[in-house]
Amino acid sequence: MRVAAVFLLLSRFAAIAMLAAAPHASFGQVKSILPDIAAVRGLTNSVMSKVGAGDMEGGLRLMQPYMVIPDSEFEATVGQAKLQTPVMSQRFGKSVGAEHVREEKFGERVLKITQLQLFERHAARWSFYFYRTPRGWVLNTFNLDDNIKSYF
Repeated sequence: MRVAAVFLLLSRFAAIAMLAAAPHASFGQVKSILPDIAAVRGLTNSVMSKVGAGDMEGGLRLMQPYMVIPDSEFEATVGQAKLQTPVMSQRFGKSVGAEHVREEKFGERVLKITQLQLFERHAARWSFYFYRTPRGWVLNTFNLDDNIKSYF
C-alpha cells in the first residue's frame, strides 16, 4: 500500500474524531468528569498505554465516559479505528509503546496533551483537547495523525 493511501486513511480517522466532537454535542453526553489536571494526565497515560500495547479499541473506550459526544458518534470512531489499525500495522509495524511529548494550556480552561504512539518504523501523534467546566475537565476532542514532518 502506498504511503499516501495510509495517510489518507489516517486523515479520515482524524476527521471522524474531530467531527465526533462537533459543537452540537451537549454537556449531558458526558458520563464522568476528571477532577483535576493530574486525573487528565492519568487518563491520557492510560489511553496511550493501551494504544501503545496494540489495543486501539481499549484505549478509545477509556476515553468514552469523558467525551462530549453521543455514543453513536463514538462508536463510529471506534469502527473506523478497527478498520485502520491493521493498515497502520502493515505499513508501520507493530505498535511498541507510547511517549508523552508535551502539555499546553490555552487560558485557564483549555488543555492540550500530546503523546506519540510508537511503532516499529514510525510514530503517530495523538492530541487530546480538554475543557475545564465548572465541575471538572471533559475531553472535548482528540486527533490522531502520522504526518511526522508537521511535528516540528
